[in-house]
Parts: sequence; C-alpha cells; structure tokens
Amino acid sequence: MNNRQGLMRFEHTVLFVDDEVNILKALQRLFRQESMNVLTASRAPEALEILDKTPAQVVVTDQRMPEMSGVDLLSSVRERHPDIVRMMLTGYTEINMAVDAINRGEIYRLITKPWNDDELRATIRQAFDHADLKNEIKRLEQVTREQNFKLQDLNRNLEGEVRDRTKQVADKHHELRLAYVQTIRALSAAVDAKDAYTRGHAERVGVYASKVAREMGFDKEFIERVYIAGLLHDVGKIGVRDFVIAKPDRLDPDEYEEIKQHSEIGARILEPVDFLADVVPCVRHHHEWYDGCERGYPDRLKGDMIPLPSRIILVADTVEAMTSDRPYREALPLEVVVAEIQKYSGTQFDPMCANAFLRLLEAEGEAFIKKNQKFDIYEFIEG
Repeated sequence: MNNRQGLMRFEHTVLFVDDEVNILKALQRLFRQESMNVLTASRAPEALEILDKTPAQVVVTDQRMPEMSGVDLLSSVRERHPDIVRMMLTGYTEINMAVDAINRGEIYRLITKPWNDDELRATIRQAFDHADLKNEIKRLEQVTREQNFKLQDLNRNLEGEVRDRTKQVADKHHELRLAYVQTIRALSAAVDAKDAYTRGHAERVGVYASKVAREMGFDKEFIERVYIAGLLHDVGKIGVRDFVIAKPDRLDPDEYEEIKQHSEIGARILEPVDFLADVVPCVRHHHEWYDGCERGYPDRLKGDMIPLPSRIILVADTVEAMTSDRPYREALPLEVVVAEIQKYSGTQFDPMCANAFLRLLEAEGEAFIKKNQKFDIYEFIEG
C-alpha cells in the first residue's frame, strides 16, 4: 500500500511501513495537519522501491512483516540510503529485537504500540531535526573541502608573492625601528647639547641601563624599552631654563625645585606619542627613591610601585653622573661609586638593580663606563 497524498508540498517526507492497513491509515490521519509529506508502504520491498525513487528523511517501520522483518528492512535502508533517519514502531519489545535493531539498523528511536499521539508527533519532528542537522553537517563538510581545495590552489599561487611581501614588510619594519631609535637619539642629543658637561649623558645612561637589564635576565623587548627610557629620561629638561641647566655651581633650593620638574615635563612631552606610551611612566618616575622617602620625586612612590625600568635607570643615571666631570667636581673613582651604590641600596636604589650593577662592574671593571659606548639597535630589530 502506498499513499503519497501531498507529496512534494513540504520539504520533509516520512515513510511509514506496516503490513496492517488500519495502522497506516491511523498514521495518515495523525499527521494530516502536520507540515510534512506522509508516504506509506505495506511491504518491505515496496518501501525500498519508494525510497529509491522518492527522497525521504525518515523511515518508520513495524518489526513483524511478511517477506522481510523491520530490522532487515532498516539494515537495507542503512546500506542504500545511510542519511535517512531510521525508527522502529512495533508492539513487540523483546530485548534481542531491540539490540538487533540498534546494531544492524542503527535506529534513531524505538517506539512501542500503542503509541501516544503527541509523543509520536514530537518524535517525528525531532527525527526531521536530526536529519536536517546531519545534512547541514554534510553540506558544511563539502563546502569546507571545496574551500580547502581552493585555498590550497591559492596558497600555491601566492607562496612566492607572500614570501616577497613578507620580506618587504620585515625590511620596512627594520627601517622604521631604526628610524624610531635614531629619532629618539636625536631628541636626547638636543637636550644634552644644552650643557657641554652632559653631552652624551642620555646615551650612556641608556647603555648602562640596558646592560643592567640584560644582567637581570630580561628579554630583548624589555631591554630595548629600558634603553629608550634611558635615552629620554631627561627630555623634560627642555622645559627648564638654560641658566639652571648650565649653572657651574650647585643649585640653590629654588633652582633645585625647578630642575625637579623635568621628570613631569618629560612625561607630558611624551604622552601624546602613541608608540612611547610604555616609556612615559618610566621617564616620570626615574627619580623616585626605593624606600618612598621625601627625597624621591615627583610622587614619592615606593618599592614595586615604581616602574622597574625607572629603578634601573636611577642606578644607571647615578653611576653616569658620578663618573663624569662636572663644573663643581671631577669624575669620581669607581671605588667611590661602588661604595655609594652599596650605601644607598635598599633606600635610594632597588637592591636587585644595585646588585646587578655591582656584578657587572666586577666583571667589566673600567670598561663598563667607557664614554663612547653605543646601544646595538641592530641586535634588537633583527630579533
């Protein structure tokens, strides 16, 4: 028996197979108001013939039928139409039959007679959802395969161009990084030029600070940031009167208060520059004391509240100042510098930074404070 009423009106089609005509008619009545095509067959061979000719998403079959059992039918459907969702609707619920249906027919549901109308309708809807999901997964897998093939072809065609473009980008990046550092060096040199006694001071502070950072085991990115912050630590002196900067005697209290403003001025100068955002706090706080006492400025930060690059720069700045000639004194010998760093370790200086400097000085001696040292920026732009 085959009832194809409404065939192709809807996207979903279900085939019911049962050798009892009354059961098939009852099922047709049950699903008359549902948005689906309902097909029926009273024999298993008829059901297979229908499925060969008509697309269906769900098959529901009885177990005990002449010619072929429901399990055998579902097993055949599985082999010939594996995407169809297979279900068993039977009055017999022997455990062996259920296991056979699961293993051979890979059924989606096992429903017993007599059925509950609402539950059966809901189960059929779920079966359609399951079929739709399987089809969507299959479609997406096909789309993915096609896209992968296209991408493979595209990649093969573009490999050479990508290599060339990558090299161009890398070269341009190196050029920009070098120009970036050279611009900062020029800016710091302009500040140093205001005082003949401090010419080259910023470069040396940056080099000393980078060495200390390396001794402390930091990575290249951090070491470069420390160097840049060292180069720019005194940029705020642009905003201090030349008379105060170049005064050949010690500063009076008012002049000292004016010179103390340079760290805040420097931070304000650098703040609008996006690529120097991580350097700004390092410049602002490079005169804070580690113990947070009032001699530190501008914010009297303490300990770890002070940016680590600032703590490193303070040691480097102090060492450079003590080992350079000034109008009011000559450069101090290294043993005096060592004693001063040791004396103020834990108060003015972070002990970790002070100890790293002392280790370097022990290893390098006078070579550590050579006046013509330069930071090897090429090591970092290639890194």
